Amino acid sequence: MGKVPGRYLLGAGVGLAVLIAVASLFFRSQPPPVVTKAPLVSLSLPNLPLEKPTGGYIGSAACQSCHPNQHGSWHESYHRTMTQVASEESVLGDFNNVRLSGKDLGVRLFKEDGRFKVEMNVDNSTTTHVYTVVMTTGSHVRQAYWLADPDDKQLMLLPFMYLRAEQRWIPRPSGYIGRNSQVDSSELTAFQTEKGRWQFACIRCHTTHGQAHPTGEAGQSLPTPRVAEFGISCEACHGPGAIHVQAKRNPFVGKEAMTSIVNPAKLPHDRSAQVCGQCHAVLFPRSEAAMTHWQRNGDTFRPGDDLFADPICFVMRGHLDPSIDKESFWPDGMVRVTGREFTGLIESACYQRGKMSCLSCHEMHQHSGDTRTPAEWAAGQLKPGMDGNRACVQCHNRFEDAAVAAQHTHHKADSSGSKCYNCHMPHTTYGLMKAARSHLVNSPNVSKTLQAGRPNACNLCHQDQTLAWAAENLALWYKHEIPKLSADEEQIAASVLWALRGDAGQRALTAWSFGWADAHEASGVNWQAPFLGQLLDDRYNAVRFIAQRSLKRLPGFGDFEYDFISAPNVRSAAVDHARNVWQQAQDGQKPPFASRTLIDPAGQILEADFQRLLRLRDDSPVELAE
Repeated sequence: MGKVPGRYLLGAGVGLAVLIAVASLFFRSQPPPVVTKAPLVSLSLPNLPLEKPTGGYIGSAACQSCHPNQHGSWHESYHRTMTQVASEESVLGDFNNVRLSGKDLGVRLFKEDGRFKVEMNVDNSTTTHVYTVVMTTGSHVRQAYWLADPDDKQLMLLPFMYLRAEQRWIPRPSGYIGRNSQVDSSELTAFQTEKGRWQFACIRCHTTHGQAHPTGEAGQSLPTPRVAEFGISCEACHGPGAIHVQAKRNPFVGKEAMTSIVNPAKLPHDRSAQVCGQCHAVLFPRSEAAMTHWQRNGDTFRPGDDLFADPICFVMRGHLDPSIDKESFWPDGMVRVTGREFTGLIESACYQRGKMSCLSCHEMHQHSGDTRTPAEWAAGQLKPGMDGNRACVQCHNRFEDAAVAAQHTHHKADSSGSKCYNCHMPHTTYGLMKAARSHLVNSPNVSKTLQAGRPNACNLCHQDQTLAWAAENLALWYKHEIPKLSADEEQIAASVLWALRGDAGQRALTAWSFGWADAHEASGVNWQAPFLGQLLDDRYNAVRFIAQRSLKRLPGFGDFEYDFISAPNVRSAAVDHARNVWQQAQDGQKPPFASRTLIDPAGQILEADFQRLLRLRDDSPVELAE
């Protein structure tokens, strides 16, 4: 082929330059694409906060065309459904003309014209009002419902919540351990609608880029809260997407615009964890002015930023001054409530001296080769295989050898005692009416148990053993100093002490652990029933609920009937009934008992010590800010 004359090359070059310039002007003149969701009838709900992406946010629908797999797995997650517009798809609770009642309170739940309605007395009068359910919060364990007040722009909470697994309504306060958590149905009042709570608290972490008191273009205050998106969407973790989407449509924009979106997996481990920490931490406003700025403009933190330098909130560190927030920390500064995992992680040596982040074990999008169902994956959003020792040996690889691991744990290699996280991430945090693993990776220590009142890993598994037993073994195996112990701590199983004389937080964790399969492997299942039975009449509703659930996991109690929000006389009768069922289960086949569990070898409860410890119960108020 012959050479092309120079004038033709020049002409082609000029033509290409003109084409690039015109194309560049065309693409740059186009605004980011507006992607709308499928229309919902419920979008016309009264007082519904405005869902309108602003400030560079564009909404998750804009991500779907280029990232269908990631969008699909996010859609299956409970992050997406944290807050939803009320609809047939989102509402889990039974609204088929259900009646609920309490003190000076009558509630009827029903559906009308495709909407979910609540007929309720709100002012101790005989007048009833009908409210429309506007939004839902939660969907994994329980669900709360936000009501529109026609006389006020602030949303109200339905005083009842719906438990998903149990498929039942309970008073909202009964689902928590706190000032109001001793409220039974008969004591519930309409004043517990917590008006205004959503826009002053929940909007921050249960939506994407929430603004409680937003301002319009002219600076005027808007009448309703505004969010970029209900629920926790793509942009909560990846940052505002408008520039990124614009860049993908325009091949001539700069590299900076092309990389404007953040991938937490590619950040340094500390900045990656901070993306989760923007919600999963104990945070506190720096000042009243900072709080006002947040209410008007939303959070200033963006994925990739330094959370510790955020001008709006600071991350509370329990070990620096745990007295600041007793609702979130144990007395020694370890975080004790769920939803605050980042606060635990950052105090761990694996984070401080290693490169551990949330994404070391968890994933926000299900792996394409994962054989679990989306629902199984969504339950904990763990990476494949991270529900075992692989989570730890990916860094501590010398323990991949089962024999080496067993030598370190002093337990059989295939036992629950050789599961790394049972010792180093025990169930010492509370939330959602259950115990959860600590995300401050540490080691069991009886001295710290005595100092903070926090159950230790050894006695959470070996529930039939004393603190003295745990201290002696930790001294033998790991050179711990044996602390000074009381006579009860030397002679009575630690779990029995926590169940009978502990505070509400200790009782809740112990009640849960009595139903834990790994503990059953270590401690048996034939002796816990009398203690769980006693907790059926606990002052705190949530403790009673947990006790019943664990009791039903013991032999002979699978069909044990009991309502944890029933009247005191019914609860008292349930305590006796549980004992009788347990005694009948032992008849004719009494296994060996140990007096340290307050049951003598003949199977009789050591009643004097049982009642003595009950009289020593710590009934000081407990408020856990899960």
